[in-house]
Amino acid sequence: TVALAAMQHQSGRKPKVVVLGSGWGCVSFIGSLSPEEAQMYDITVVSPRNHFLYTPLLPTATMGSIEERSIVTPIREIIAGKADFLEAKCEHIDTAARRIRCGRAGLQANRSDMAYERFPEGDAEGKLSFDMDYDILVYSIGAVPNDFGCPGVKEHAFQFKEVQDARNIRNKISDVFEKAALPMTSPEERKALLSFVIVGGGPTGVEVAADLCDFIRDDVGKLYPKLVGDVSVRLVNTGDHLLSTYDQNISDDTLSTFEENGVEVLKGYRVKEITATHVKTVRKADQEEVDLDYGCIVWCTGIKQNSLSEQVKKSILEMNADKPELDLETLQENRQGIVADEHLQVKGSWGTIFALGDAATVQVKRVTKVADELFAEGDADGGGSLCVNEMKELFHKKADMYPQLEEYAEYFNTKTNDDEPDDVRLAVQGVFSRAAEVRKAAGNLVTARVSSKTASKGASAIDEQLQQVDIDGNMELDRQEFKDLLRGIDKNLRSFPATAQVAAQQGKYLATVFASGIPDGEFSAYEKVRNDVGPFTYFHKGALAYYGNGNAAFDVPIIGAITGPVAGLAWKGYETISQVSWKNRALVAWDWVRTEVFGRDTSRM
Repeated sequence: TVALAAMQHQSGRKPKVVVLGSGWGCVSFIGSLSPEEAQMYDITVVSPRNHFLYTPLLPTATMGSIEERSIVTPIREIIAGKADFLEAKCEHIDTAARRIRCGRAGLQANRSDMAYERFPEGDAEGKLSFDMDYDILVYSIGAVPNDFGCPGVKEHAFQFKEVQDARNIRNKISDVFEKAALPMTSPEERKALLSFVIVGGGPTGVEVAADLCDFIRDDVGKLYPKLVGDVSVRLVNTGDHLLSTYDQNISDDTLSTFEENGVEVLKGYRVKEITATHVKTVRKADQEEVDLDYGCIVWCTGIKQNSLSEQVKKSILEMNADKPELDLETLQENRQGIVADEHLQVKGSWGTIFALGDAATVQVKRVTKVADELFAEGDADGGGSLCVNEMKELFHKKADMYPQLEEYAEYFNTKTNDDEPDDVRLAVQGVFSRAAEVRKAAGNLVTARVSSKTASKGASAIDEQLQQVDIDGNMELDRQEFKDLLRGIDKNLRSFPATAQVAAQQGKYLATVFASGIPDGEFSAYEKVRNDVGPFTYFHKGALAYYGNGNAAFDVPIIGAITGPVAGLAWKGYETISQVSWKNRALVAWDWVRTEVFGRDTSRM
């Protein structure tokens, strides 16, 4: 009886919870709730995708190194006993009324046609639509590929986000090889057909190129011996380094491996347009235009927010139109996604919406909003301006609450030590700088509050920033100059990367929030659980990437880069045991063995 009472919601009812999406955030959230905890709520998952996709291994499905069904799990299996599921697409959210509108196609005219559009836009004939009310909305619909407005991407390139994308690429590659093998195909046409272009030098682009190269090395020579000499692979990257967010040694090793495999890496190139026959690029160094033939092009250049997120932001602003104290101009000001606080509550939703994963941008308190209060506190002598010492003391005092001030506090600390001899001051600065780097690395390995995610500027950049705001150049800031400085400091804030690791940990955190039995859609309940549970913290386990020939890279905090064949085996092991079910682990493990022993299946289905 005691255990049962502990699992009753404090409101005495079952709050209606609607979860949008079936990705990492949703699966981690519901999977982390015990059946007893989940039964405190009436939970319904709504998603146009009736399965969970293990996205880190999606690039391996482009040529069948791993079969696509090995890395998907029916969402109903995952949420059984905890939530209901509706296969539909959310099209509109009324945040004031707490209501969503969903839809999907009805019965198709040709009943045997399974290629119909299941989730048509607008008022399509026969479309099924329905409304759902909620007390709490968990918003985890993810994001969509970003084409950056480049002409021809939608018409000619394969974007890379879902299982269907990998299947389409796999079929296309098989298709161009079979066309190239026909006797009437000219040598010029053959080379164009067998020219593969991958756009994007991040983890996804690198891993797609790596899997394609493995297929060419291991299988093409056996299956298409007459064509192997005509195959070319190009990777187009706007930056100067592959995997630019990883350790530099990983970037160098990846480039070296690609060059050994015959991959032409075009560094510092921007895609201008894609036509039916060419990829038109511009070399940034001299603006020279370079056209590339292609038979298949894969677009892996990042993500942008879903159109539904834009609508939700607008609805939130309309709901808060009579609350000017919220500063509506900045309330949902972010192009990456819906803005949530450190507790994953969507700002301006008053405890009714939580957002996580790629759909959300977690943002801390902006120090600009309390500029007047901070200025008054720092101006202890009432002189109407803040000197270096006053700013140092103020920023050190407030760094825990506003971590974006920490780097500036250290900067002002060095400025106040300028009276010391240069050799002593520089030695002390060096010791403290190295100690700070070690503390920061260790902190990142253990936990990282979202508020610590600020872009480091460096002393020279801060010098320049102060020169811009300190109009009279006296190293003292009046109230307006101080506000300008804080506005620039807030611009250093950045959100977590859009990775499965972040979304999964956010889901677990949100499960802890809901396991308390407190959230019910009322702001008072949110305030209580916010104080009880504390903010979301992120445990960074490191980053992984596979770059071909059995080689992989681990970028681990403090330890640094681990690369090569041993890392490749570790990568396979980690991605296998990280599957969400024992069935998937067994399937993925068998696929590794099958590919190694029997090769990849090039049948077009």
